[in-house]
Amino acid sequence: MLQVIISPAKQMRVCASAFAAQGIPPYPQRTATLHQRLLQIEHQDGKDALQALWSVSDRLLQQNLDRLHAFEPLMDAGDLNNPELARLVSPAAFSYVGIQYQSMAPEVLDQESLAWLQSHLWILSGLYGCVRPFDAVQPYRLEMGAKLAADGAKNLYAFWGDALARAVCGYMDDETPPQTGAAAHEGTCVINLASVEYAKAVLPHLDQSSRCITCIFGEDLRAGKPVQRSTASKTARGSMVRWMAENRIEDPADLTRFNVGYAFSPQLSSNYSPTANAGGNQTLVFMKS
Repeated sequence: MLQVIISPAKQMRVCASAFAAQGIPPYPQRTATLHQRLLQIEHQDGKDALQALWSVSDRLLQQNLDRLHAFEPLMDAGDLNNPELARLVSPAAFSYVGIQYQSMAPEVLDQESLAWLQSHLWILSGLYGCVRPFDAVQPYRLEMGAKLAADGAKNLYAFWGDALARAVCGYMDDETPPQTGAAAHEGTCVINLASVEYAKAVLPHLDQSSRCITCIFGEDLRAGKPVQRSTASKTARGSMVRWMAENRIEDPADLTRFNVGYAFSPQLSSNYSPTANAGGNQTLVFMKS
């Protein structure tokens, strides 16, 4: 089973032009807990505390306070049948606004490519944990690296624990006990296109039956090592997701064929073997072409 993880974007919108959301994220109660924690901080410590937590300007502070107050946690997919709630949300893949999502361009994908996205892609989130592309989300501000203590956890990494890895590897719900080595999940290959901030909410919790392939996009070499640049990497990650969807990639070995502005470098990649179906984690390096 091939599953891709990517980071969210800080900028968000309710995309009225998108189709209706087709479900809710997998951990609604945890999202509601975090929402209440943010409201508690505002009530107890004032908006300055939220401004520090969010690391935003005065203008963005007011925008995100408005979003916090308007936020309505959806506890069940049936909530989407309520027009008052449905107007607050849009599918996640269309709700995040940023370089990576512009490059991914879900609005131009055909139905088969969108179906691939829905079954293979996870968007990681500080507030929601992880979401599928068609899941209903509302605009919010909460980065995974934010110094937020909640529900007895010292930060969001501790708060989410192994929940994100469970979802990515196909466990059904928050209460399902770990099934390390279970046949239903054996062979899960996580394609890591997320930033370090978000990837470390998933990768340390993968069980022994899973493996990870991290893709790096280098612009040039320095001392023989690839140099990454943030904006270019975001563009490349979005392009790779779109390329995977359009080509219906199922075999991790096919990732080396990616050639949208970059070319695979076996010499710079770690643990790479042409028989990439072998176990073990890998780092695939793609250099600017």
